[in-house]
Amino acid sequence: MRKIKANIYAVLGLTMCWASLRQGNYGIAAGVAVFVALAIWVTLASLGQTEIVWDEQGITVTKKPKPPKHLAWEDIRKLKVDHLGYQVFGRTADFRIRRETMPAELLAKIRQSIRQNNA
Repeated sequence: MRKIKANIYAVLGLTMCWASLRQGNYGIAAGVAVFVALAIWVTLASLGQTEIVWDEQGITVTKKPKPPKHLAWEDIRKLKVDHLGYQVFGRTADFRIRRETMPAELLAKIRQSIRQNNA
């Protein structure tokens, strides 16, 4: 989805630059080009920077450049699903994982852990 959004920004930006250049507004065309380049960079900057690792102790989510968040299986309290993805709540930390990046095995393990902790 982010790549599609970046492509749409590129097409719209090129169209606006081309129209400005045809009218002779070189400053506006340069400004639009810089703005579109920054919008594309911001859109694509976070791709591939989330790392999810789980083991017997719990889940560790690393979103660079932030420090990793570790949540033990015993601390997981609730799992909430919304249009952005899964939000995992725990006693010590909480984090959000997009639906596309959530592995099926991890989701099953989180649900099992919540059932055990709430029982």
